[in-house]
Amino acid sequence: MIGILPGLPSNVAGFKATGEVTKDDFEKVIFPEVKRHTTLSGKLNFVFYVDTPLKNFSIGAWIRDIWLGMKQFASWRKIAIISDVEKIRNFTDNISFLLPGEYKGFAVAQLEEAIRWAATEEQSAGEKPSEDEIPPHIEKLLPPQVKGRSTMTTAQVTAGKETDARFIFERATKRLLDVNEWTDHCGALSAGFQLTDDEGEPLKGRAAVGDYIRIDIPGPSTDEGRGYDWVRIEKIEQPAPSPSGGISLLQVRPCANPQTKDTAVIAHFLEDSATSNFVVEWEDRRVSATVYGRNEVPNTAHPGTADKVRNAVVGTLGAIGLSKVQWKALVEGLLQKE
Repeated sequence: MIGILPGLPSNVAGFKATGEVTKDDFEKVIFPEVKRHTTLSGKLNFVFYVDTPLKNFSIGAWIRDIWLGMKQFASWRKIAIISDVEKIRNFTDNISFLLPGEYKGFAVAQLEEAIRWAATEEQSAGEKPSEDEIPPHIEKLLPPQVKGRSTMTTAQVTAGKETDARFIFERATKRLLDVNEWTDHCGALSAGFQLTDDEGEPLKGRAAVGDYIRIDIPGPSTDEGRGYDWVRIEKIEQPAPSPSGGISLLQVRPCANPQTKDTAVIAHFLEDSATSNFVVEWEDRRVSATVYGRNEVPNTAHPGTADKVRNAVVGTLGAIGLSKVQWKALVEGLLQKE
């Protein structure tokens, strides 16, 4: 069973699992309390004390009952899972790649520490600011936001001189258009990126409009994409830089697998309403790299059951994880030194 933990700070929803855990426990205890918290504050800090053997609460239940069950709640912040089961703690520590928010596993003896951690309000460096903080000259380059989620992940550096900033901008632009090197810039937990032609055959060199990008995301793969997610480059813009500024833009959209010409089914965890818009900007001594996600809706209309479930998990939750981890690693990698 699952009960509500008493005496918690007002900005934390807390629960304790004991004995046998059922789906009804989530639907009747957790979901209503979480909805109450998110309605009141617009965000969720969540503490879950698991005081029951692993056989009563499988790792599979985490995905099926908690994360999919609460997929409609977008404002995840801090999630603390307290357990003396090492597998559960390790799973919690590594799940941020696929799920929104910041996750951390604690031993039972650290219960009070876990509550304090969850209650502490901190703004992530990569957290999306409000829409009105996007400069108008950038907003006009992006597709209108009409449905689903919008995300923004950014990094920036300040150079000592404008000439240095220009060099960083030009280097970051070159890296942006060299898609095959994205994995190296992102680091160990990165997805794999490969530029391809309209037959799905690997390409070398600079990206161009009409090229495809084959993405190997860690975790479950798709049947439709033959193990990959696919996007197509639909826009590249590089307005001529001024003496003290410039912008480079690369825009991609989910698409069908170019290797299967007889289907128009989107081979990606998001619908083709979504776009990822990569922008490198130079202004005076500042250079920034930002990924703007627009109209992100999970692609669950696929007729294949396996892909539908996979896309529901990765699309609803993984898109946010990608923007937080994958895209953060990329924008920082575009700007960093050799």
